[in-house]
Amino acid sequence: MLNRRELTLLRAMYQHGTVTAAAAAAHMTQPAASALLRDLEIRLGFALFSRENRRLQLTSQGRTLIPEVLNALAGIEAVDRLAGDIRQGAQARLAVGAVAIAASSLLPAALASMRERHPSIAVTVRAGTALEIIEMAVDHRIDLGIIIGSPADQTRVASQRLSPLSLYAVMRADHPWAELPDLTLEKVAAASPIVLAAALPAGRATRQATEGRGLAFQPTIEVAQSSAACALAAEGLGIAIVESLGARYAQRQGLLARHLLTLSDPVLALVWAHDRALSDAARCLQRCLQSQATGQTESLLPA
Repeated sequence: MLNRRELTLLRAMYQHGTVTAAAAAAHMTQPAASALLRDLEIRLGFALFSRENRRLQLTSQGRTLIPEVLNALAGIEAVDRLAGDIRQGAQARLAVGAVAIAASSLLPAALASMRERHPSIAVTVRAGTALEIIEMAVDHRIDLGIIIGSPADQTRVASQRLSPLSLYAVMRADHPWAELPDLTLEKVAAASPIVLAAALPAGRATRQATEGRGLAFQPTIEVAQSSAACALAAEGLGIAIVESLGARYAQRQGLLARHLLTLSDPVLALVWAHDRALSDAARCLQRCLQSQATGQTESLLPA
């Protein structure tokens, strides 16, 4: 079992890439950090780092371990914060998980509405993939999670559908197509767009919709986050295809978002542990998220 000191050093190595910098971040000396890493690799039975160009790089085994290291430390630190809150007489803490684009486009306004009704609630926000957020809910690491896609195993988590999703074309206001009265998936697909990776539900839906129409799927760039796709479009690297949350994010960045088609799957959904009752604050956030999701969908509807 890894202790907190070891977890902290591994996180620092992941973040900084050198023993010297990681040791400073973990409040250790460089020799002590080097010795701890050597001992840890011996105990684990595999190498965590390899040296390339005088810099340590995570091995494939090390990369596999890092997400759980980050989650473990997040849990430990959440316990510390909660204990501090209890000592200081603070009220309960609400832990929320969200896929990255929901954390930046949907959650902030919903949290603001919730805090108006529960101003003393301390909030922790954790990001992850849909599968990671479901696991967080099952393990009681979060009270409520926002995902894209419906959980396949309804016995592990309870869920609520927030809203359907659509695909949108995102572009700069000075793009030659900005003034077109109609923009279709066929036209955008022919322009080798920026798309979401197939590992993401919306990315798979984009590919399926394109190929389902007999079109060639030939993206110029694939990315793992809607915000990254929008940033690339903002730099003039092409038109991006993103889902509704990404389109709302794009509009806030001054980009144009044009509706392409409505999806039957995936959907925007909430998840929480089956065996854990939602607190008053969690139920309030649930209602606020539903309201925000409905409002964003209506604001993006094609004219």
